[in-house]
Amino acid sequence: MAAEALVSASTGVMNSVLEKLATLMGDEYTKHRSMQREVAFLKDELGSMDAVLKKLENMEEEIDPQTREWKNQVMDMAFHIEDCIDDFMHESGEDSSRPDVGFVGKIAHYINMLRARHQFANQIQQLKAWVKDVSERRKRYKLDECASSSSYVSVDPRMPALYVEVANLVGMEGPKEDLINLLTDQKAASVQPLRVVSIVGFGGLGKTTLAIQVYHELGGQYDCKVFVSISQRPNMMKLLGRIIKKLKMPQATHTDEVQDLIEYIREYLREKRYFFVIDDIWDESVWGIIRCVFPKNQQGSKVIVTTRIEMVAKATCNYQHEFVYKMSPLDDQNSRKLFFSRVGQVDLQPLEEISIEILKKCGGLPLAIVSIASLLVSQTTRSVTQWKYVCNSLSSNLRTNPTLEGMRQVLNLSYNNLPHRLKTCLLYIAMYPEDYIIMKRNLLREWVAEGFIPKVQGQDADMVAESYFNELVNRSMIQPTKIWYDGQVIECKVHDMILDLIRLKSEEEKFLSVADDLQGITAALRSKVRRLSLQLDYGANEGTIEASLSMPHIRSLGIFGKFCFKFSMYELKSIRVLNVDCQGAGMADRIDLTPICKLFHLRYLSIISHKEDMPTLILPRLIGDLKHLETLKLDIHITTSMPSDIVDLPCLLHLYVPIGTRLPDGIRRMKALRTLRYFDVHMNSVDDLIGLSELTNLRSLYFCSDHDKQTTSQHGISMGIFWCSVSKLMRCNLRNFRSGSKIFSPQCVELASLITSNTERNLEELHVAATWTFSRVPIWIGQHQKLCMLGITVEKLMQEDIDLLAGLPNLLYLWLWIRKSPGKRIIIGGGAVTFRVLKYLRITCFTPCLTFMAWAMPELQNLVLEIHEQGVEHLGPSAIKGVEHLPNLRQVDVGICFERADTESQRRAADAEAILTNALSVSSGHPSIKMRLEDGMKYFKLSCASSDGGDEVARQPNDAVDGSAEAATHAPSTTADG
Repeated sequence: MAAEALVSASTGVMNSVLEKLATLMGDEYTKHRSMQREVAFLKDELGSMDAVLKKLENMEEEIDPQTREWKNQVMDMAFHIEDCIDDFMHESGEDSSRPDVGFVGKIAHYINMLRARHQFANQIQQLKAWVKDVSERRKRYKLDECASSSSYVSVDPRMPALYVEVANLVGMEGPKEDLINLLTDQKAASVQPLRVVSIVGFGGLGKTTLAIQVYHELGGQYDCKVFVSISQRPNMMKLLGRIIKKLKMPQATHTDEVQDLIEYIREYLREKRYFFVIDDIWDESVWGIIRCVFPKNQQGSKVIVTTRIEMVAKATCNYQHEFVYKMSPLDDQNSRKLFFSRVGQVDLQPLEEISIEILKKCGGLPLAIVSIASLLVSQTTRSVTQWKYVCNSLSSNLRTNPTLEGMRQVLNLSYNNLPHRLKTCLLYIAMYPEDYIIMKRNLLREWVAEGFIPKVQGQDADMVAESYFNELVNRSMIQPTKIWYDGQVIECKVHDMILDLIRLKSEEEKFLSVADDLQGITAALRSKVRRLSLQLDYGANEGTIEASLSMPHIRSLGIFGKFCFKFSMYELKSIRVLNVDCQGAGMADRIDLTPICKLFHLRYLSIISHKEDMPTLILPRLIGDLKHLETLKLDIHITTSMPSDIVDLPCLLHLYVPIGTRLPDGIRRMKALRTLRYFDVHMNSVDDLIGLSELTNLRSLYFCSDHDKQTTSQHGISMGIFWCSVSKLMRCNLRNFRSGSKIFSPQCVELASLITSNTERNLEELHVAATWTFSRVPIWIGQHQKLCMLGITVEKLMQEDIDLLAGLPNLLYLWLWIRKSPGKRIIIGGGAVTFRVLKYLRITCFTPCLTFMAWAMPELQNLVLEIHEQGVEHLGPSAIKGVEHLPNLRQVDVGICFERADTESQRRAADAEAILTNALSVSSGHPSIKMRLEDGMKYFKLSCASSDGGDEVARQPNDAVDGSAEAATHAPSTTADG
């Protein structure tokens, strides 16, 4: 119960204050006895208030405005007390015993400590009067008489992507068929003009799900396809830029005009047959701009638009009402099917009557059904009483009056039944903009930095945070947008309706505030909100806003989009989390971070730039006072050297720096470090190359290597030292070892002599393809039984190498780059089951020569083949055999590398397409072929039919193309053997 209270949105800060007050009463502060009596008084009074707050947490919907105001005052007071304590602890805790502090320094420290003690004594008297006043109000309101109830909610161990899979399977066949008929019914006309079909319905009905189903069903028949989501107030420059990116067009440069981008896209589409899905349009004027990019070229192009507003739907179809598809709620049968597929196996007889009532009140809304079902699944018991409570809490008449407010009421119930620890984490997601794709690991580290994750004995904070995240996914409060092959969520977002809900809750709780203009910023700061998200997107004609605003109380600050606001970073003296995501033009030429050296409480700092013309970063010379900093992520061009004392930060766990960054000497002192990305082998000193081996807590190491920056002898020395260090890390906690560069180095040294036989092997990811070349698949790889991802380049591949890799029991992802073609056919499988769990196989070589035997790769879903144009001549009808033995194969991508795009190359591509299509089309289903030219690589894709394709949307819902994008970044070797 203590851990539960620690991370509550309302009481979390109170528990933190009580812990710090207890610290001030401890032995470490005995020299401050004169103030300890006052501290004890504060602790006792705040403890009583904390007990009341815990009661109020369980009566959220019953709190009257007067009580809510008192609760907010208590929280504001607790935050202020914690700020005072933190400042005092910092001032009185500075180390004067360091050897570099002389006599004068010690005297100065003593004077500062006396000053801090005097200031804190005065503050305590003021705080005492404030606490007395608030306490008297509590007695007048008689809040102690309120009743409370509590329950413990256990973690649901189910797979996180269940909602997306179920929603795609239930009740979609009929609407999908109807929509396809609207799109494709051309009445045998020889000329097929552009057709726009709109799907209209309120939030949560499944408009986007339906559009995605049709998108995947028909998209392969078109020259290009794009799925793009629209926010309520879209930035048109950013939106058009996303369309350009999804079309794989070269990025338009040196333009800040919407009209220029429209013409650029329009010209690209002029002679093409295209298919677009424009998801969630809120305003007719937005459509008025978007429709300009679609040329009416008589090619039979199609556009699907989804919206919640009927007038917008009619406008998008040029008021042709027959092309407006009105989304209907699920009927009773499908509602029941969806509900019980989420609830799971239950004894239906006692719950039959109440389940009918629950479904009736859900009104056929898929989002409401899944949300309530998720709530029921999470309960410790499945009793009639518990289900009746849920039913009685729902608003009625959703079917007859399906308003936005009604939807919020349904989601509100799911929110109110979250444990307090999950409410806090969910509310924090409101820091992110609408439709923002959130990296899971960043979100979890922000939760940890904010103190939302309690200390659980024997458990790592990151693991506890991930369990919270998974539970929110299980409850359908977070939607995965990218899932890796092991089922782990990589990226996520929240449904628009849920985002609206948590923003309202955040405002009520004064938990955080979102501002998109100067007026909003001023109002938020005046309310003394502790977390602020700035989402400023000004038009091209608006300049930078400059104002002097006081932010000393801000704990978290998020800056997203085209940030045109100047403020003094010195004001952020209480900041814990600072997250800057630079996008779009209009930024200043540089971001000056030199003041961060005074932000003593900072725990998480992330500065990200998405374009090359973004501002440069200026770092301070020293940051040694940031004793609490845990994450430093700099994905932006840095003009200054890294602070020399960064190696002395005691709590730094995760360090991200751009490729080509030189770290200061002494990284051996960064004992707490778990993530290092990127470590440049040739930029860093020999001392750091050796010291790397002493980072025994390192779990993830991304490196880069450009041997052109050194002579051959220097390169050999650097790589030899680096490999020695890496081999030592492999004996410790290293789990992820990956390359970030795409420049081949000379043949890599073998590690067999560096790895002892009694080593405990924890390595899970090894990805050095396109960086180093091994002569053969190293034997020592077979010793790493935990490997789930492997990407390597070898001079040649032998049958024994395949047999070695086939024995890795956890391998999910495999990329083999073969520099020389095999002398004879490589046979995969034969006899026992091999590659039992492999789901992704990518082979880059001169000419493939493979045979898949029965049970070779029973779980393989994606196959990528990359060959050189000259290798096409060696292809025969039996180049790839046994594809029919891959029962779960969903997609095949074939890439052909061209040195120049001429007629002969096109002929070879056509030959390769015919040969490989014939070889591969024996797989299950009837694959459709799609060709495209990309970065010198011509690809054609075969999307195989699958009985279980439901999670494809969950993996990549908004991608214009699929997982072969990564494959286009490298070209296979032209070396042939024999």
